[in-house]
Amino acid sequence: MCVYVFNRCSVYVFIPRGWEIPVQTNLSNLNRRRFLAGLTGLTAAGLLAGCGGNGNASGGGKKGLTFLNWEQVKGNPLEQAIQAFEKDSGTQVTIQPAVTQEYDTKMRTLIAGGSPPDVMRINDDFVRGFSQQGALLDLKPYIEKDKLDTSQYAKETFEFPLQPDGSHTAWVLGYQPRLIFYNVDLFKQAGVPLPPTTWSSQGWTWSDFEAAAKKLTDPAKKQYGALVYLDTGYEQTFTVNHGSETGIFSQDGTQFTLPGAKETEALQWATDLTCKDKVQPPWSVLQQDNAETQMFAQGKLAMMFATFGTVPYLRSTIKDFTWDVAPPPGDVEQKTESSVIVFCVPKKAKNPDQAWELLKYLASEEGGKTLLQGGAFTPINLKAAAGLAPNGKAPEHIGLFAEAAKHLTATNQTKNTIGARELYRPALDTAYNCEKPVGDVLQGVKSQVENALKG
Repeated sequence: MCVYVFNRCSVYVFIPRGWEIPVQTNLSNLNRRRFLAGLTGLTAAGLLAGCGGNGNASGGGKKGLTFLNWEQVKGNPLEQAIQAFEKDSGTQVTIQPAVTQEYDTKMRTLIAGGSPPDVMRINDDFVRGFSQQGALLDLKPYIEKDKLDTSQYAKETFEFPLQPDGSHTAWVLGYQPRLIFYNVDLFKQAGVPLPPTTWSSQGWTWSDFEAAAKKLTDPAKKQYGALVYLDTGYEQTFTVNHGSETGIFSQDGTQFTLPGAKETEALQWATDLTCKDKVQPPWSVLQQDNAETQMFAQGKLAMMFATFGTVPYLRSTIKDFTWDVAPPPGDVEQKTESSVIVFCVPKKAKNPDQAWELLKYLASEEGGKTLLQGGAFTPINLKAAAGLAPNGKAPEHIGLFAEAAKHLTATNQTKNTIGARELYRPALDTAYNCEKPVGDVLQGVKSQVENALKG
């Protein structure tokens, strides 16, 4: 989830939308939307580099393992967690030099080679494809051998790496739920009731949300009531909340279900906040880097659908008004999609047992409490996540991010999620610019997307 007050540390990286980066793409040619969609929120928490070990890129061994993340960050919570693991286990963790650009391409090369790191950060969109290629170690035997209590984890997030054959080929350390960020002062000035402080749709339906956005919009001040469609997580969240059974892709990952009736209605509703209701910033206004967070921080945007990773940036930026968070408005359902922080153990890893022990520790209550200090993602461990508290800082109801564990929806995995998204998301620009209906756009690319899903 990036404002380069660090990378998408009190240097934070704030990347409020999805996390996929097209493989083998010249990053200098990526537009803002696609590039920011590719970086990760684990870096925003201030993750590791140079922790433990001697920094030697070879590492490993009987009582050691190698670790590769895609961002170098030293002196932050992940480093602290790994150091605690080293102390408790006697296992040395050698951090290999991070790859800050073209990480996905580098990762492919390492996995295809004979000596990959024992633990690697992996783009969540690649888990299904690498799993089907047999490149990732199945962690299910370890889970069963240790009789791990999986009820200690956020269910939807924990089950994300599950494959159709029952294998568990990656490990989620944390997640970044999406909520509605809102300007409390603007609500009070407009006489609009504040959103609910619990996961409730009472007084918080789509109609309520739209009505509030209209009252909170002031054209004379260039103040907009809401922003929904910029964070690409809205595609899954709002379609499922409108009654879609699958969201973007079918359960088996072979069909593009976003062009369905309910799905199209949901995306059109979000688009019409701009094209009909005029309560949402025009698409063209939002193409400048971090336009939405700047508008929110400047008091020009009353409500914004964004990830948990937005919190550190807003805390450090907003000084002159009160802001808070609320659940997404309810329609048929009231769920939210979450970005996930995923690591894997390559099948060719030389120290898989030690790798498993590290991942298990990082997802434990103890490890999760340490990671929580970074403030940019919610630990997968429920007891650790329960430690989310405002501590005198906004947002007052930050605990809603922990409660999101009971209200998650996830995009179904496919062989080629990135390839599919690189087709339909740019096409949707014509709808967001109010030139074509959403349904026409999605139907127009459906066959191309489904061909891409064949992998």
